[in-house]
This record gives sequence, C-alpha cells and structure tokens, in this order.
Amino acid sequence: MKNLKIKTIILIVAMGMISYGTMAQKSKKDVPQAVLTAFSAKYPQVQLKGWKTKDKMYIASFVMDSKKYKASYSYDGNWLNTVRNIRHTTSLPDQARLYLKKSSYASWHIDNMQKLTTPAQNIYQVEVDNASGNRMVYEDAISFEDKMLCFNDKGELIKTITIY
Repeated sequence: MKNLKIKTIILIVAMGMISYGTMAQKSKKDVPQAVLTAFSAKYPQVQLKGWKTKDKMYIASFVMDSKKYKASYSYDGNWLNTVRNIRHTTSLPDQARLYLKKSSYASWHIDNMQKLTTPAQNIYQVEVDNASGNRMVYEDAISFEDKMLCFNDKGELIKTITIY
C-alpha cells in the first residue's frame, strides 16, 4: 500500500513537471502570422523544433546544417537575433582565439561560447571564470568572478561584462 502511494505521488509530480514545461511552449497556431512569415523567409529549409515566448519575444528553436539554433522575433515579425552555441574555440575568429591565449584570461576556464547574429553584426560571446579561488563576496553569497567577453567578426574584443 505504501509503495502504491509513493508511485502515485511520483506520477503526479512527473505529470505536473511535464505540463509546466509545455506551458511556455507555443504551438505554431499560437504564433502570429507575421512572425511565421518572417521566420520562413529567413530560414526556409530548416527543421523547426518549436516555439517559445520570453519577454514578449517569440523564439524559434531549429536545426540547420546539423547545428541547433534559436532565432528571436518581436511580436510584429521583426527578426531580432539568432544564437548558436559553439563547442570549440576553433569556431571563433583567429584574433579572438589569440586574445584568449595571450591575455590575462589565458588561465581562465571557458564555460560557454555562443555566436549571436543580429541585424547589425555578429558577436562571439565567451563566458569565462577565473576558477582561481579569487572569491568575491556579493550580497551574502560567495562566488567566483565570471566575465563575458564579446568579440566582433574580426575577433576584436568589443566588450567585457562582469557576471556575478
């Protein structure tokens, strides 16, 4: 009897998690026609995985050339950006790779890399952490210092953002 109660509770929790995860997802019929048209025009031959909404944006997840992407659109169908995760530093511009090897960040650990394509430019975002034990006290929490390094297509560092 006790096992049946535990199994029932686990089943209820699992069903709740599944239904919560699908609430943020949108079916194609819930996406405005202007967004669907703009997406189809920009990416006509891709494998669409689904739509989500976040901060009044529509985000399409899709696969193109065996790589996963996310494209963001405003409600009226304006393309805002496309993001692709990068696995290897070889996908970064040469000058960015050289910067990572020769700068004060050479000993830092790379946590994540993305290529962000916007209407104005491509930005390569590299998240690094010092992992040196240099802890910063921030609102009663101890954390390691993290940075996001942003490079342009030429590999020039255009912005450094401190992440806490």
